[in-house]
Amino acid sequence: MRLMCVMMIGGMVLCGHAEDLGPGKSVFGQHNFTEYSLGELPLIIAAPHGGRLTPGEIPDRTSGVRDIDANTQELARTIAAVVHERTGKHIHLVICRLHRSKLDANRDLPEALQGNAQAEKAWREHHDFIGQACAAAVKQFGVAFLIDLHGHGHADPRVELGYLHDADALADSDEALNGPAYVKASSLRWMVERGELSHTELLRGGQSLGSLLEARGYPATPSPRMPVPTEPYFRGGYTVSRHCDAANHVTGLQIEANRPRLRDTAENRLRFAHVLAAALDDFFTMHLGFGLDGQKSMRTAIPVTRQSPWPVSQSSTKR
Repeated sequence: MRLMCVMMIGGMVLCGHAEDLGPGKSVFGQHNFTEYSLGELPLIIAAPHGGRLTPGEIPDRTSGVRDIDANTQELARTIAAVVHERTGKHIHLVICRLHRSKLDANRDLPEALQGNAQAEKAWREHHDFIGQACAAAVKQFGVAFLIDLHGHGHADPRVELGYLHDADALADSDEALNGPAYVKASSLRWMVERGELSHTELLRGGQSLGSLLEARGYPATPSPRMPVPTEPYFRGGYTVSRHCDAANHVTGLQIEANRPRLRDTAENRLRFAHVLAAALDDFFTMHLGFGLDGQKSMRTAIPVTRQSPWPVSQSSTKR
C-alpha cells in the first residue's frame, strides 16, 4: 500500500495512502484540528466556526466572539453531500474542527488565537487548505468560487450574503457601487471584470444569488427585495477578504445562515442544501459559463417562479 505525501501551500506536508487522497477523501492537519476533503469542482466551502473540539492543551481565547456557529459544520457537510448527489462529483470542503473558544479561523492573527502555538498551526493549516483548494479549482476550471459558511442570530431570519461591503456601502448609489473603488474592494471583482453584468446587478439584481434564493423561498439580502440590508448585517470577514482575489482568479462570498428553519434541524439543513445547490447551479451557469457540475453549458438558467418565504413564528438570537 503506497504512501503519498502532498505538499500544501505554505510548505505544509500531509501524508496518507495514495488511494485515500482522491476527491471526496479527507486529509487532516495536526491532531485532526483541521480537515480538507479534496474536491473536483470549482466550488470550495469553508466552515471556520462549526468546530466542536476543545482540547485542554489549548487555552480558551479571552477576547472576541467565542460561541460556536451552531450546526454550520453539519450544514457544510450536508451541502457537500447534496452537490455530490446532484453532480456525481465532490466539492472542496475545508472544516476547522476546533471550537471557536480555542480558535477563530476567520480572524487575522493575533485575535484568532491569542498566542497559542498549536492554535496558530491549526489556523495556518485551515488557510493553507483553502489556498490549496482554490489553486486546484483555478488550475482545472480557470476560476474558484469560495463560500465561507457561517451562522447568524439576528432578529431578521434571512440569509445574509457578504461581498465585503457593509450596509452603508450598499446604500450608496448604483453609479458609485459600479465604480472602480467599490469593484476593487468586492469579493465579486473577478466576475465583474470578466462578465457582462454590472457590479450592482451581480450584488442584488434579478440574476444575483440573493434573487435566486428568494425565488426558492429563502429571504436573502442583498437581493431585489432587500437591496440594502438592515442592521445588524455581516459583510464578510477575514477569510473572504484574504482568499477572494481577482488576480488569483478566486471569487465568492460569505454566507450567514439564519438558524430557525434553516440550520436548526437535519431536515431543514437538507432542504436548504438542495435549494442552495440549485441556486448555485443557475448562478454558475449564468455567470461562469458552466454549471455546478463544472461542465460547459450553453443553456440559460430558467427563471424560478417565486415561492412564498417560509413563515416566521419567532426570532432567535442564538447563533
